Amino acid sequence: MRGVIVPLVTPFNEDYSIDFAAFEEHLDFLQKAGVHGIFINATTGEFTSLSVEERKLLAEKGRELVSSAFYLVGTASSNTFEVIELTKHAQDIGADYAVIAPPYYCPLSDDALFVHYSMIAEKTDIPIILYNIPSCATPLSVSLIKRLALEYSNIAGVKETIDSINHIRDVILDVKGERKDFRVFTGLDQHFLNTLILGGDGGIMACANFAPEVHLALWKDFQEKRFEEAFEHARRLAKLSRVYSLASSFGSAIKLSMKIRGLSIKPVLRPPYVMDGEEVEEGIRRLLVEVLNV
Repeated sequence: MRGVIVPLVTPFNEDYSIDFAAFEEHLDFLQKAGVHGIFINATTGEFTSLSVEERKLLAEKGRELVSSAFYLVGTASSNTFEVIELTKHAQDIGADYAVIAPPYYCPLSDDALFVHYSMIAEKTDIPIILYNIPSCATPLSVSLIKRLALEYSNIAGVKETIDSINHIRDVILDVKGERKDFRVFTGLDQHFLNTLILGGDGGIMACANFAPEVHLALWKDFQEKRFEEAFEHARRLAKLSRVYSLASSFGSAIKLSMKIRGLSIKPVLRPPYVMDGEEVEEGIRRLLVEVLNV
């Protein structure tokens, strides 16, 4: 698995129920665009606002609908046994990968995190993508990622949602350098090109929900060594990533951007998240006009 992977939003109706019609329509849109992977129950998908039953149902529905891309399912929880349950479920429905962020809320040592991931890796066979997101959970150190990758063959890669190119560099050099099949993805749109240049494998980036054509153009130009064109797309993504600083949450930023682009997802977040108002929407609209000419 390499390239552009989309951490999918979860569509909701006005009553906060899951909008399965919009879910199907959005998956169809992304597959027609040509993305390389789709990630259900991601941070962008507000997985912490979903019940275990809803997460399983979304994973099952997504598995039925995704046919032309790698299929990833998020199985993170602060309860190790719940992670094992969700990861086994992802394996049973035929997902290609499980993506697992560290437990959140309570800080944990590297040794505690090693035990957590070891228990999951030993009780499941599905390839696991570690998910490093220090803004929301205990950070995964380079040494811990290396220890896990060298100990467990089914720990297959890492998503790095961290605003540090030095950290990504060290993971690529120190972990991928010893285990060539280990995949390294950025989780930030603005670090997509940096990660590829350093030898990474792609990105799992939320703005690809509403602008996959930019990410895919960068990927194609980079692979075909049209570097000036790739640089231009990277500059567009760098500007586009400012959308996160305009809104109160990543979910609001992405769903407002999708609304502006005319996609089927309603601008509804589940509490405790709330959608931003007209002033924020207008700021996002100006940004998208500048970058995407919408």
